[in-house]
Amino acid sequence: MPADVARFSLHSITERSPAAEARYLHPSALPQWRTLLALRWQDRLEQVTELSLAYYGAEEDAADPDRDRPARMAARQEAARIRRRTVAHRQALAEIEAALARVATGRFGWCEQCGTAIAAELLTSEPERRYCEACADVPVASQAG
Repeated sequence: MPADVARFSLHSITERSPAAEARYLHPSALPQWRTLLALRWQDRLEQVTELSLAYYGAEEDAADPDRDRPARMAARQEAARIRRRTVAHRQALAEIEAALARVATGRFGWCEQCGTAIAAELLTSEPERRYCEACADVPVASQAG
């Protein structure tokens, strides 16, 4: 067995379990996090639905031949503004869904970049968080590699 493989025993790998780093996120807290994320998901879904309805209303106004040109232009601008907000809300919805998936797989509260535990205070302010504080400061392009 090579020397570098011997350094990483099964024992050292199992020491990085959620229970071993309970000061960050205790496994017994996962149901509360799941509930919080589910509530945030429901709220965000309602916002996306409202924005989608508003978008289609603005699109109809922009296409209405009975409206004058300035009113149709204003409706097009409003539709574009609503579309941008909707996209941002849908992205946030996807982040919540990804966090819920991490809860289900036991990876919630762990940095996707370096694998260390994310501090509970960071998760409290942003439960969808994927990265620890150190990795969050790294530019996105270098995280993809």
